[in-house]
Amino acid sequence: MIIRNLNELKDFAEKFASLLREGDVINLVGEMGAGKTTFTGKVCEYFSAYDSSSPTFAIVNIYEADKKIYHLDLYRFDDPDDILDIDFEEYFYPEDAITFLEWGENVEDYLPDGMISLRFDKVDENTREITILDDSERGREINEYFSH
Repeated sequence: MIIRNLNELKDFAEKFASLLREGDVINLVGEMGAGKTTFTGKVCEYFSAYDSSSPTFAIVNIYEADKKIYHLDLYRFDDPDDILDIDFEEYFYPEDAITFLEWGENVEDYLPDGMISLRFDKVDENTREITILDDSERGREINEYFSH
């Protein structure tokens, strides 16, 4: 999916959000500035959470809206075992929420199976390519929706 501006990102985020359900974990992969946090903010807005921001320093932001959303930024984790300092099971295996992970590769050994993985690639200053990976059943389901 090629995204050329914030309106296209909002449209994509809303369609993506409409397919999510409690228990989903979305792993956002991409370099700094690729649009992961902006995308998460647009999904949060779809669920009526308008105060989303990057949890880089807080590590976890929790949004109580139409759906509960956990947003984790694991960028500062130098050692994968740093994840043990937070209640990661609640976020990685949410029963009543949806979780968004940024920099999940920093704790790769702890990541849950079955995540929906999105890769964000910068094409140029304003353009991004977002790829929904086919590495889980949920990822394949959502990809099928977008392929129609």
